Amino acid sequence: MIRLVVFDADGTLTQHSSIWWRLHQLFGTTDEGRKYYDMFFAGEISYNEWADLDAGLWRGRRIDEVLRVVRETRLVPGAREAVQALHDAGIRTAILSGGLDVLAEDVARRLGISYVVTNRLIHRDGVLTGEVETNVGWGQKKEIVERIASDLGVSLRETAFVGDGRNDVDAMSVVGLAIAFMPEDEEVARAAHVVVEENDLRAILPHVMPQARE
Repeated sequence: MIRLVVFDADGTLTQHSSIWWRLHQLFGTTDEGRKYYDMFFAGEISYNEWADLDAGLWRGRRIDEVLRVVRETRLVPGAREAVQALHDAGIRTAILSGGLDVLAEDVARRLGISYVVTNRLIHRDGVLTGEVETNVGWGQKKEIVERIASDLGVSLRETAFVGDGRNDVDAMSVVGLAIAFMPEDEEVARAAHVVVEENDLRAILPHVMPQARE
């Protein structure tokens, strides 16, 4: 019996990919962003260094520009209905995102999800400082899923995780039900108990709530 569903945000609850890349596109920093991406995956810099380098490219830009991108973000089909169905069944929900608070918290507000863990983009007086408070490293979601479940008084066996990316794989390894929703590659699909290829979040419900099949 599942009592808690933890969702990734970018690409799982939203139709758009990483908010980091969308901000690179907005601010014209995709070339630098790709360089730092390659450096991280080559083991040349840590995740915290990567995040700081990325955010440093945006120092001095207005937070209003970021919020415009956030407002334009579309949820995946069926997101509202799926989350509402979970809440109606008494199932808790949370968001665990390696993205940024500006997006994850906006998505949570739209869906009525109250528990969010993500990275915080720092801004003061309406201007980005070029800093990030890193709370979720790349591929480091396992321990945080454990903490969320503990905070909400739910066992990992009664917890489901829904994600689409390689950075979700470690979280999938510890929960009772791992769902790969529109997975980005075969590695993610192999890590999950269930693979959902239908681009409608309501398709997870029969796996989380067996009665939804009836």
